[in-house]
Amino acid sequence: MRGKEKYEGTLSYLMRNNETFLMASTFLFLISLFGGYLFSGSIGDLIRPLMDEFRRSVAEGEIKLSTASIFIHNLQAALLIYGGGLLLGVFTALFLIVNGLFIGFFASQVPLGDFIFLTLPHGIFEIPGLIIAGAAGFRLASFVYHLFSDMLTETWYGSFTERLTHFLGRNQDELVESLLLFGVGIIFLVVAAFVEANLTLGIYSYIKGSI
Repeated sequence: MRGKEKYEGTLSYLMRNNETFLMASTFLFLISLFGGYLFSGSIGDLIRPLMDEFRRSVAEGEIKLSTASIFIHNLQAALLIYGGGLLLGVFTALFLIVNGLFIGFFASQVPLGDFIFLTLPHGIFEIPGLIIAGAAGFRLASFVYHLFSDMLTETWYGSFTERLTHFLGRNQDELVESLLLFGVGIIFLVVAAFVEANLTLGIYSYIKGSI
């Protein structure tokens, strides 16, 4: 990274080298999720429009119970979270918080047991996928910060294009890591979409029938 450490290209290295960003993303998402549940009465006016829009999308068939449809819906959320890193991570944090509040608020509107049984099978993949996308967004924000910091504070002779190329090369490892992290998050979301479309309802029915 900044110290010119050679990129190792392993998943364990990727996670270890981005541990701070993963922890920050996890904290923001989970604290928002529990906040959305505990303070649902206070944030109802904020979240209900999002809930109504989600229900409309389902009712009108924009979101279907299929792997592709669910994945595309989750991918849109992940892209917003990751792309928020271009503005120094402000919108990455915001979109993580909004998604956490939405899930927490939704949990408060249905019996808790039903929410757990209907969410846990795919949620164990979907939530980590969004959290990893958040970490990727924060790494992207770090790349943007270091790139512009170098361009503004360090002397490098040549045209603007030559300066940009030079400092992009210096910081490209961060950009690559952000993309790799995002790719890992997408893999989690693909698995989550498959489980939600094909297994969640069956697991829910089995558990409910066994209780």
